[in-house]
Amino acid sequence: MSISIVSNISAFSARGNIGVAASAGVASVSRLSSGERIIRASDDVSGLATGTSLRTQVTSIRTAIANASQGTSLLQVVDGSLSQIVDILQRQKAIAVQAGAGSLTDTNRQLLNQEFQALTDEVNRIANGTSFNGVGLLSGGLGEKARLASTDALATSGTEVSGAGLNAFGSRIGTSSSKAIQAFNINTGGSLQGSLVAGQLEFVDSSGTILSNGAYEGVDAAVYGQFSNFEFADVNFGAAGAGSATLTATLNGVKFTGSVISSAASGQATLRNGNTYIRLVLPPVSLADAGAQSQSLNQIINTFSTLTIVRTSTVEGVDFEGTRLDGATGNAVTGNASLRLAANGAVEIKNFRYEGNAGTADTNVFSVEINGRKFLANRVNDSINPNPQFVRLDFLSSSGAEALRVDVTGSTTITDIRTNLTNRQAFVDALNVGFSRAGKGLNFGIGSGSSDVINVRYGSASAESIYTGQSLQVTSAAAATTASTVLDGAINQVISLRANIGALQSRFSFASITLQSSLESQDSARGSYLDTDVAGESTRFASSQVQLQAGVAILAQANQLPSGLLNLLDVSSLVAN
Repeated sequence: MSISIVSNISAFSARGNIGVAASAGVASVSRLSSGERIIRASDDVSGLATGTSLRTQVTSIRTAIANASQGTSLLQVVDGSLSQIVDILQRQKAIAVQAGAGSLTDTNRQLLNQEFQALTDEVNRIANGTSFNGVGLLSGGLGEKARLASTDALATSGTEVSGAGLNAFGSRIGTSSSKAIQAFNINTGGSLQGSLVAGQLEFVDSSGTILSNGAYEGVDAAVYGQFSNFEFADVNFGAAGAGSATLTATLNGVKFTGSVISSAASGQATLRNGNTYIRLVLPPVSLADAGAQSQSLNQIINTFSTLTIVRTSTVEGVDFEGTRLDGATGNAVTGNASLRLAANGAVEIKNFRYEGNAGTADTNVFSVEINGRKFLANRVNDSINPNPQFVRLDFLSSSGAEALRVDVTGSTTITDIRTNLTNRQAFVDALNVGFSRAGKGLNFGIGSGSSDVINVRYGSASAESIYTGQSLQVTSAAAATTASTVLDGAINQVISLRANIGALQSRFSFASITLQSSLESQDSARGSYLDTDVAGESTRFASSQVQLQAGVAILAQANQLPSGLLNLLDVSSLVAN
């Protein structure tokens, strides 16, 4: 190999090795100081992908362990309250037995009844006041009870159902509703959707096509109830009295805007907010002057003053297990109950009652409270026979525009509702118990997957629920006997609730153990991909340091090689000459 004073190949080689050793040292320092084996994606692409996936699972499992702990804590609060309610019910049972003694006068029983009613109030206070982080735990189904229907098929239909072979109840929904969201007249219950008559509307898409099926899911959540604040703006006049303007209206604080033109006959205006389009059929509109505009606006306001928009929902979690309606399968799509309301948000359905009979068979009247308002089912048959194709009971608002449909297809036969008090009460009790359990419940994630959840759902412990809708008192011997019987059932129901709570606590306990074991395994696997092997990396760091020091020493020697070539020349003689 030739040696040159121009190119020092040895120095170049030594410098390159120093760079490699320095890079290795820097990488080792980064791994040792951060604890991460993979500093850059290029270090180990496959290991990074696998390790990151495992890290995500480990994070999810740690959260799931915390969720399980919270679920256990929540259930402990519930169990403590239920224990107190059992003690109260046992005291009420003792009072009822005492009040049934023949040696007492009604005056004595009135005194006992004071304590009895105070204890009932305490049951309600505990049931309504028991909460965990603001979530009510004993007042009903733990969560949202109703959800918006996503297709037309889920809408509560309005077909007359008193015909032979259709409905053992002989009841009807009132007016037709074949849409998930629809408009009704609040005075008559008549549908205001589906024809070109002033005061009606349709829900359409951006092209003007009437919505159907799942498209209703995109309708703004504010679309329910009644319009307010109709206004004209940006009025433009045309020839021969023609003109145009912007028309705005508000639904629950959300403004919808569209265009309107002068018309001597009924016209249309499509109001929009976001992706929601509502096509209104308007009365004649004149925009010729301020007076005509005011008159036209008042006509629009009056035309739509009796319109209300209702949304169809399914009621979650209605459960008739253990009641006289046990086995009710309901509708394959909507379950045991569907609801049509001019409102959105939380729904409270309670207090089913027998209101009376109109004097003839098949005319029994039942009621229910929905968000504090009474709905009536006016034409209920004396017997409930599960043989018809479907068996449903329809509770209507005063206008008929709003409705609750209870479908108990598949339940056992209940006869003589009008004349048999036991059967009637069993039916009412079943409705109250079934709806007291309504609600989605609370989901606690106990795994890395979205389906790894424990659902906490159980019935209400309010007095109305556990007394099956009855108002108990001990003011007479007969009333005390009735109260004693009902209290036996109430105690059993609360004990059943505690058993349910105990079962859920066991699930959370075993889930926690399983999660802890899984965490250890997953975290170990994650560490093998992502964590630094400190012992091995320390060895590699020491090796890179030795290589770096050696490289520096050799580079110093290599840099001296060209100067040695000058010894081949007599530099002093050259300078003298």
